Amino acid sequence: MTREDFDALPAGDVDALRRFAVRRDYVPGTTLFRQGELPKELLIIERGEVELVYETRSERMVVQILYPGSSVDQLAVLLNIPYPYSAVTLTTTTLLRLRLDTVSALEELFPEISFRWLHLLAHALDRAHQRLLEMGARSALQQVSHLLLHESAERGQPTLELTQEELAATLALSRQTVSRVFHSLAEEGAIKPERGRTRLLDREKLRGHLPH
Repeated sequence: MTREDFDALPAGDVDALRRFAVRRDYVPGTTLFRQGELPKELLIIERGEVELVYETRSERMVVQILYPGSSVDQLAVLLNIPYPYSAVTLTTTTLLRLRLDTVSALEELFPEISFRWLHLLAHALDRAHQRLLEMGARSALQQVSHLLLHESAERGQPTLELTQEELAATLALSRQTVSRVFHSLAEEGAIKPERGRTRLLDREKLRGHLPH
C-alpha cells in the first residue's frame, strides 16, 4: 500500500484497523525486524519513514523507502515466509501493529478490507515489476533522475532527506557514480546537494533525462 492507496480507503476501514492495532512510537534507527525472521505482526506506518534493507556479508542495499500509509512487507505476512530484508526507521515513526491472529479475525469480520488489501498488494507487485524492468535498461543518470522525482512525489516536497550514499545503495550503484551524476545535475541547475539532503530545483530538467 502506498500513501495514495491508503488515503483512498474509506475512513471506516482505517478506523477499524486502528481499533484492533497497538499504536507505538519509535526513534530513528530502530530495527523493526531483521532479515530472516518470521513475521509476527502486520505493521502499518501512520507517521514517519522506514527503509527496507537487504544485507550480505559484504554489502548493504536499500530495497525501498516506505512512507505513511504503507504496510511493511505484507507479502511475507500473507505467505508466512521469512522477511527477505530488515526494516529500520529513518525518522521518528508511529506504527500500527496488528497481531497475525488479529489480522485473521479482521479478514472474517471485515472481508471488504481483506479484498482491497489483496487488490492493493497486486498493484504494488505490478509497480515493483515495472520498476525493475524500467531501471534495468536505464543509465545511471536516468536512474538517479527517476528516483529523485519518485521520492519527491511520494513525500510531496522538493527537499529529500537522502544522502548520496543512500541513493547509491538504493540503486545498487557505486558512490563514485552517484557523485558524478549529482555533479552533472547540480551544474545544470536541476538539483542542489546539501549536507544530508538533496533539494530539487527544476523537475522538468530531471524529467528531460528520462526516456520518452
